[in-house]
Amino acid sequence: MNHFDKGIECYNRRDFRNADFYFKKALVEKGMDAVTLDYLGRCRLMLGDSRGALELFDQTMKMRPTWANPYAGKARVYANRGKNEEAEAMARRALMLNAESADSWSVLAYICERTTRLKEAKSCYLRAIELDPMLEEAHVHLSVVYYQLWEPYSKCLEQLDRALDINPNSTDALFNKGLIYKDLRRHGASKAVFEKLLAIDPEDREANLELAELYKRDRQYEKAQQCMARARDRRSYDGRVGGRSQDRGKTDR
Repeated sequence: MNHFDKGIECYNRRDFRNADFYFKKALVEKGMDAVTLDYLGRCRLMLGDSRGALELFDQTMKMRPTWANPYAGKARVYANRGKNEEAEAMARRALMLNAESADSWSVLAYICERTTRLKEAKSCYLRAIELDPMLEEAHVHLSVVYYQLWEPYSKCLEQLDRALDINPNSTDALFNKGLIYKDLRRHGASKAVFEKLLAIDPEDREANLELAELYKRDRQYEKAQQCMARARDRRSYDGRVGGRSQDRGKTDR
């Protein structure tokens, strides 16, 4: 297996740090390549290096100016920085180049979601899923949009279950599922979901806080204290791209 294939393998299992390592090796191995640069840019984005990601997407665009992927990548960077107008321009440019790009529809949906154009976001996420039913993030985000549009809880849970079928370790899908069960007063089910999430990522601050509340409700005070201690040890999100997922739902329904 060459370095590029190893990078793809790591990327697909969301091991972005090792994927970044192998994609850099691949560039040394076979020279500058637009596909490798694009993957490397996406790794940098997921690792919180938005400046590095932008530079890589710009390099990719110079090599392949009519390829949609780097435009969608830049749209994600701008969206994460709160530059929604620039992000939307890039996403729409990507769709002009390839109207069948699920990734581009998903990033446009995300921008609409961030700017509270929820019906448009819903339509774009559905289009992304139509093009690529395995797009985990679109299922997670669509569940959040359904929630914000006051659609039935069953529709939210259906999308989260689809995301978990794709990736059983999706902490964002688990977190939102736990919140919905909590809203439905299915406290035992909510607790089980948050426990599963923390088995994957014991340091997840928000999940620890939610689970502590559920433990207190059941008078499991020692377990609640353990969750609170983990939450205190983990710094709250400080605004850096990549420091906290954007896929977490709201509790103000």
